[in-house]
Amino acid sequence: MPHSFESILENLPQGIVLLDPASTVTAFNARTLDILGLAEGAIRKGMTIEELPGTTDCRAEASRRSATGKPYISQFALSDGRMVSLTSAPSKDGGWILSYEDISTLIRVEDSLTEQHHRFDAALSNMPHGLCMFDSKKNLILCNPSYARMYNLPNLLRQPGTPLVDILAYRSREGNGPADTATYFDVVFEATARGAVASQNIVLTDGRVIKITHNPMQNGGYVATHEDVTTTVRLAEELRWHHDQLETTVQSRTAEVERQARELERMLAQERNINELQRQFVAMASHEFRTPLAIIDAAAQRLLRKRGAVEPEFLGDKVDQIRASVNRIVDLMESILSAGRLDTGKIDISYDACALRSLIRSCCERQSTIAKTHAFVLDIDGLPEFIDADPRTLAQVFTNLLSNAVKYAPGTSEIRVTAWEETGNVKVSISDDGVGIDPEDLPRLFQRYFRAGTSTGIAGTGIGLNLVKQIVELHHGSIEVRSARGCGSTFTVTLPIKRTDNASDNSDAA
Repeated sequence: MPHSFESILENLPQGIVLLDPASTVTAFNARTLDILGLAEGAIRKGMTIEELPGTTDCRAEASRRSATGKPYISQFALSDGRMVSLTSAPSKDGGWILSYEDISTLIRVEDSLTEQHHRFDAALSNMPHGLCMFDSKKNLILCNPSYARMYNLPNLLRQPGTPLVDILAYRSREGNGPADTATYFDVVFEATARGAVASQNIVLTDGRVIKITHNPMQNGGYVATHEDVTTTVRLAEELRWHHDQLETTVQSRTAEVERQARELERMLAQERNINELQRQFVAMASHEFRTPLAIIDAAAQRLLRKRGAVEPEFLGDKVDQIRASVNRIVDLMESILSAGRLDTGKIDISYDACALRSLIRSCCERQSTIAKTHAFVLDIDGLPEFIDADPRTLAQVFTNLLSNAVKYAPGTSEIRVTAWEETGNVKVSISDDGVGIDPEDLPRLFQRYFRAGTSTGIAGTGIGLNLVKQIVELHHGSIEVRSARGCGSTFTVTLPIKRTDNASDNSDAA
């Protein structure tokens, strides 16, 4: 069975509140109370949006955004310090959908990341960069200690006049020279051509990444700063990876929200379908009551016209019509009342020693008085003398099945009832040679208010088989059907002979 609309709401990870066009609460889930830390009853149907936490300015702002179809997202703090995100979105019917989400953990993570970035920026800003100056012949003029430490240069190579080629040769031997010597001087040529500052990241053989900023001097020499940006480059790569991951996550969550929206729309459509079926049921039930009442009224009028000159046969015929119609009304009322009791969980299953053979014969005899055109052929001697069951509700089961067999086999005269014992169970089959059922209708046959396509033009409410199935299952039994259009139907009920402990518990709970 599909989940209900309320079940969908309760299984959502966010707190959801639905409001109608008048901005009053029509539905909410328990997750809302958990997120907001509210006691049961703090949010109730009929409350206005202004009474809900965090909605002080969301309605006006969301209204301004409703034209674009974009929701309004705000944040607010709870008294216990937690932070909550509130998403307000207009619904198609003019109401609102509010979504609460606890973002305390997310904010703490963001704060932690922000703090780490601040520390990194502070360290980077205060980290002394290597600085060097060379003349037009690429001989060292000066360098600072950070430059020397960066490349582990000995004091001899830190002296003015040291050729750059000697410094690079030493660094190559030390394993911290440029990994690609062919592109090492590209920044020099670029800066010279532009006559302005130029920068280039150089990868060293030891894996570090050094950012060289080259500033040419008028005399042909240059000043260069060397900054170890290894951490920065790695962090940028990691941030790009996180960005890609975040984008993937957003796409995934967006797809999930769209899926949930489609599911909600499907459930709403199902709810509308159920409402339409209920409307049809009311119309059919009204017709079902009017027909026997009309028969009673017609019979009474005929008797009234005859008055004193009433022949016994005529009187007996009209009395039979009245009794049959009254029985039909009683059966309808009992089915409707039983369906209602099942909905509220108040059906009364009272186990007793049930003489099933006698019960089936009584149901058949009662149907014989109503449907004189049909004969009931019984083969039920294989039943045990008694089973553990509720005779009253089982009478409803077999009355419904026999009545259906008569009703949906108007052109035939024989209804067959066969019963036997099998591996701790009893089985009762009721067969007719009537209109049958289309294969595509069989899976939905026991749904409430559903009527098969072959039942067109035949009176009925669509609750009888649903009631039969629920009563049988309350007895820990089952029911199955074999049928085809134009070939009749066979309904087989299986019931345990002895009730189980679970069956006893169910009876007590009912």
